[in-house]
Amino acid sequence: MSEFDEETKQKVLEKLASKPWSTRDLAKVLKMKKKDVDKICKELIAEGKAAYWSSGSTTYVTTREKLEEMEEKRK
Repeated sequence: MSEFDEETKQKVLEKLASKPWSTRDLAKVLKMKKKDVDKICKELIAEGKAAYWSSGSTTYVTTREKLEEMEEKRK
């Protein structure tokens, strides 16, 4: 069972849908602890709602839909 409620996870997911985020920046914007944002992102990835994306030097987290969109542009 998740230690975070669905409302909190949904808030993170909505931000992830706008653009790829580093968890540090996402935590600042959401005014949450980075450790908690890391856990929520891992849960969302495990649920298949989010994914990691790498720019080559930095790893970001984003939604599955946004990831597919960015990979298409990369081609």
